[in-house]
Amino acid sequence: MVSTILVYASLLFQIVAAAIAISLFKRTKFNGSWILISTGFILMVVSRIVDFLPAAYPEYTDELAIFQRWLTFVISAVFVVGVFYIRKIFQFMRRVDAIRKEAENKVLSAVIRTEEQERRHFAKELHDGLGPLLSVVKMLVSGLGGQHPAETDAPIRQNLRQAVDEAIVCVRDISVNISPHILDNFGLREAVDAFVKRLRPAEGIDISFDTNIGNRRFSYNTEVIMYRVICELINNTLRHAEAKRIEIKLEQADKTLRLAYNDDGIGFNVNREATRYGMGLDNMRHRLRSGNGDLEIESERGKGMQARAFLKI
Repeated sequence: MVSTILVYASLLFQIVAAAIAISLFKRTKFNGSWILISTGFILMVVSRIVDFLPAAYPEYTDELAIFQRWLTFVISAVFVVGVFYIRKIFQFMRRVDAIRKEAENKVLSAVIRTEEQERRHFAKELHDGLGPLLSVVKMLVSGLGGQHPAETDAPIRQNLRQAVDEAIVCVRDISVNISPHILDNFGLREAVDAFVKRLRPAEGIDISFDTNIGNRRFSYNTEVIMYRVICELINNTLRHAEAKRIEIKLEQADKTLRLAYNDDGIGFNVNREATRYGMGLDNMRHRLRSGNGDLEIESERGKGMQARAFLKI
C-alpha cells in the first residue's frame, strides 16, 4: 500500500516539475538548454507512466521493458546535453548583472557629480554674495566708536544697517535656491512661477511660463526633479546663451509631465559643447531617468536652443 502511494506521489511530483519547467520557457527566452531539460522532465513522466503499463498489458511486458531502457537512455542523454549547454543561461545572467552594475555606477557617478556641482554653486554663492557683505559689515563695525564724533558715526550706522539688510536678503535667496519652501508648501507651478518672477527684473530677460497643471500636487521626487531641471535650463541660458527671451511650457498629459523649453540665444553644438553647460546635460538626463523620464536637446549656432523633457507621474 505504501509503495503504491509513493509511486503515484512520484508521478505527481514529476508532472508538477515538468509543468513548472515548461512555464519558464518564456522567462529563459526559449533557451535551448532549458528546453532540453524540460523535455527530460516530460520524458520522466512518460517513463513513470510506462512503469504502470505491464500490469494492464502483460502480453507486452518484454516490448515495454525494451522501450523503457531506450527511454531511460534518451532521458539521460537529454539531461547531459541540457546541463552542458545550460552554461549559456549563467553567462547571460552574468552579462545582465554586469550591465546592471554598469548602469548603477553611471547613476552613482551622476549623483556624485550633481552633488559636487551643487556644493560648488553653494560655495560660490556664499563667496560672491555673502562674503563681500560680511567684509563691509566688519569694516563698518571697526569704524564705529573711538574718537569719531557722533555725526561721523551716524552715516556709518546707516550703512551698517543697509549692509546687514542686504546680507539677510542674500541668505534668504541662497536658502531658497538650496531648498525652495514654495515648492514644498505650494507645489511645482508656484515654485517655478516664483523663480521666474525673481529673475525677470534682475536679469532683464523676457521669460514666459505657461502650464496647465494648476495647483495639482505631485510626488516629492517628481516636483523636485522637474523644478531642478527647469531651473538649470534657465541658469544655463542666462550664463551662456545671451538670450533675450525664454519660453517655458509645462503640461500634464495623462500620467506624464511634459516640458517644452526654448530660448533665442546664440545656440551651441550639442555634441561638442554640452560639457560647458553647468550641471551638464547628462546629469539632467540622469535626474529625469531616475523618474522614468528623459531629456532631448536641439540647438545650432545662431538658432537658439530647444529642450524637450518628460517625466512619468
